[in-house]
This record gives sequence, C-alpha cells and structure tokens, in this order.
Amino acid sequence: MKEVKKAQITAAEIAALWTQYMNETANLYIHRHMLEHIEDNEIKNIIVFAVNLGEKQINKIKSFFKREGHPIPVGFTDDDYTPQCPRMFSDDYCLNYINIMSLHGCHGYSAAVTTCTRQDIRSYFTDCLEQATALCNRTKDLLLKKGLYHRPPSITPAKQVEFVKDNDFLTGWLGEKRSLSCMEISDIYFNLKKSIFAKAFILAAQQVVGEGSAKRLLQQALKIKEKHIRTFSDVMMKEHLPSPPIWDAEITDSTTSPFSEKLWMFQVGFLLSTAQFYYSTGLGSSPRRDLIAKYTITITEVSKVSGDWIKIMIQNHWMEQPPLAENRKQLADK
Repeated sequence: MKEVKKAQITAAEIAALWTQYMNETANLYIHRHMLEHIEDNEIKNIIVFAVNLGEKQINKIKSFFKREGHPIPVGFTDDDYTPQCPRMFSDDYCLNYINIMSLHGCHGYSAAVTTCTRQDIRSYFTDCLEQATALCNRTKDLLLKKGLYHRPPSITPAKQVEFVKDNDFLTGWLGEKRSLSCMEISDIYFNLKKSIFAKAFILAAQQVVGEGSAKRLLQQALKIKEKHIRTFSDVMMKEHLPSPPIWDAEITDSTTSPFSEKLWMFQVGFLLSTAQFYYSTGLGSSPRRDLIAKYTITITEVSKVSGDWIKIMIQNHWMEQPPLAENRKQLADK
C-alpha cells in the first residue's frame, strides 16, 4: 500500500514542539537535581516518572524536527547542570514543583491540540496531555495524603438562583462592595498559589546567581512577587477567606548552584510569562472594578520585569531564537 505523504508541518506545530523542547530540557535537569537528594520514596517515584516522561518526549520532538528538516534546538544540556551539588529544595517543595509544572503542562498541551493540524502531531500532544493529567492527579493525591495540598475556600450554597439587578455588581471603588464571586475566588486563589510557588523559586535563584544584571533582575522579580502576593492576600483577608501558605522555608540555605545562570533565568522567565497569562485570565473574569485595577497593575508590572528579562537574556546570549518565517525583503535584495 502506497504511503500517504504527510502535509508540511505548520508554524503552529513547530511553535508547540519548539516551546515544549525548551521547557522539557530545562525541567529535566531540575528534576535530576531533585532526584539526587529526595528522601521520601513516594515523591521519588513521581520524580522518576517525570524524568522518564521528559526524556521520552524530548526524543520524540527530536524525531519530529529531524524528519521535517528543521534543526534540533539546543535547549539545555549537561553543560547547564552540575551534579552532586548541595540540595536546593525540600522534598515537599519538589512535590509541589512537579504539581505546579503539571498544571502548566495541561494548559500548554490542550492549547497545542487545538492549534495543531496534522493527525500525528495532534496525537502526540493528546498523549502528552493525558500524561500531564496523570502526573497532576498523582501529585495532587500525594499532596492531599501528606496534608500539603491547601484547598481553595468553600462558599455556602445560595438559597435560590438570582440575577444581577443593577450596576452595583460592578462596584469596587466606593460604597458597599459585593462579595467575591466563585470565579473571582478561584482565580485569585490559584494565582496566589502560583505566585507563592514562583517567589520561592526566584528566592532560590537569587541565592546562587552571581553578582550582575541577572542578580539585579531576580531581586526586582522577587519584590514584584512579594507585592502581588500582598495585594491579593489582602483581598482575600478582607473577604474573610484564606490564602495559600508561603513556601519560602522549603528552600535550603545552599549557595552552590546546581544549574547554569542561563537555566535559572530561563525558568524564571517562564514563570513571569505564565503569570501574565493567568493574571489576564483573572482580569477577564472579574467584573469588580477594584479587581480590574489590581490585575491591570500586576500585568503591567510583570510585563516591565519580563522586558528587562529579555534584554538580559539577549545580552548574555542565553536566548535561543525560535524558528522564523522567511524574510522576503532580504531574499529579494539578494
């Protein structure tokens, strides 16, 4: 039977594969450092699963690029990792790290399934989504078992269905504020959770990165994260709702870096970019004007730090260029 020729790979498919390759190669070395020091066997089994899954996906992406005639990205290599360094993260933080990253994976893979066209690539990302979901469930179950998973707040069931009667539903500056809606509570709580997680990771990076522009950027990012955590924790407190706990104490006192500055900075940039996305989601689902203002300010502040991050990555030759479209003007000039 004659083999059907596959359609040429699209820009959307290359974007999804290239982005995943960068993220997977970075996380692979973070997981390997965790695996060197993990003491809890249940958490260790999950990290082993995550490492094996990452290696399998990296090899699959390489085969896609090779078959399609695209260069395989550099991503992160053994040059970005120093084995046998003192541990940076506690066992509990390692478990939380994989749980949060699996959430990002679920969102990223589901988006890839919708933007990719070719059946073989859609099938690949569907498999990735199933594996990320399994990892998310495994980590969440273990966090619950260990008493480390902090559930979002519950609300009392309403006595009946109601409809919005006036513009008071939008108020937030003056007068009586309405209570937070369930959507607003969910967005604020999970944004806080991710910000608290990111703050602890940035704290670890700041401990081991040498003096210079990267260190100054990390200090700036840490201040922004602290400010945003205070902003939204204050919203929850005024509504008599709990906020997630801080993870800073789960970072050790080590000042010896297991990773290159390039890897630290890449991962911090990833956390900054995802923060912009999740804050934007919160903005889109929050009609209360005071929350709109808070989200607008946080997005602007993260964007400013992200802009500085890009400059530092370029100056240090740490930013790998994604595949670009043909420059028709340059071709014509030739």
